[in-house]
Amino acid sequence: MAKVVPGRGKNPSERGTVKSCDRTIDVLEYFASVQGPVRTSEVSAALGLPNSSIDDILRTFAARGYLTFNRLSKTYQPSYKIVGTARAIERSYFGDGRTAALLRELRDETGATVCMTVQNDCWLETVGAVEGSWHFDGETIDYRRTLVHYGDDGWRPATNFAGILLASQSNVDVMDVAGRSQKIGIAARGAPTMGKLIERVGRIRAQGYALCRRNDTVAVESIACPLPSGSNVPVAIGLIGHDLNLRDEARTRRLAMGLRQTIARYCN
Repeated sequence: MAKVVPGRGKNPSERGTVKSCDRTIDVLEYFASVQGPVRTSEVSAALGLPNSSIDDILRTFAARGYLTFNRLSKTYQPSYKIVGTARAIERSYFGDGRTAALLRELRDETGATVCMTVQNDCWLETVGAVEGSWHFDGETIDYRRTLVHYGDDGWRPATNFAGILLASQSNVDVMDVAGRSQKIGIAARGAPTMGKLIERVGRIRAQGYALCRRNDTVAVESIACPLPSGSNVPVAIGLIGHDLNLRDEARTRRLAMGLRQTIARYCN
């Protein structure tokens, strides 16, 4: 699993969170990153959270059967119930294991890092990733997590992944996202009309994929396509790497075609 991906991580300045829920998710993600049983003090130290708060969360997980507790070693570890619950949810994405298999196949076919993102209100969230030839070690990539952005060249999708998520919706819905982004303060208020945003999203919709080419300010390049998921939330899947060679138009078209064909096999 990649360490840093577009949209991953909390952004407290952009949205409100409930502290207890936030800490509970931190604990769950911690268990996803470690192997074997751990003590309450280890979780507390790793997350920088009070021991008493972590103890309450772990006890609750254990009482519900999502963690098992060993009284002799005073350690907790995930139970299979977490896996079963996750798989029950995954069935809404083409069936058991198909989404994970799609991510792995795309990585194996291209060698690139593969990311799956979803729209979460006015933000973009990465919900799945398989690391390929591009590794995140030591690199700080500051991806915008909003769906829309207003800059010197007017309104535009904040990233190519965001562009795909917006292109999966009607123009009315795109305008609604932009308007709400202004209302809650994550996009510029009083900006000119959003005709350019609709135009740019329309080009992505017609093309069927969206690009981010490497330049002096962008360390990596990526290509993203829509992923028909059967849910009511737009989903995008894409490749990220240093060596995708997206300046080559013919190669880019072949890469996009291969990406869409592989996605179609899993969606049908």
